[in-house]
Amino acid sequence: DDMAHNNGRRFSTIDQDNDNWSGYDCASGRKSGWWHGSCTRANLNGLYLRGSYSGDRRGVYWFCWRGYRHSLKHTEMKMR
Repeated sequence: DDMAHNNGRRFSTIDQDNDNWSGYDCASGRKSGWWHGSCTRANLNGLYLRGSYSGDRRGVYWFCWRGYRHSLKHTEMKMR
């Protein structure tokens, strides 16, 4: 499960590195604030890179659905 990797993680931002990867700031590298573990397999706050791209993981993606090489144009997150 792509989100199980992120469950229980603290939210990371470019100025607040809370991920588990020592020596690398996932929020800066992915260009997004997110619940990064050792980075992530879902990045719904990334950059819109106009569809297909090289897969450098800065785009808006959900790995299990479209992989890393397609930046989604729109996402919506709902919580209860």
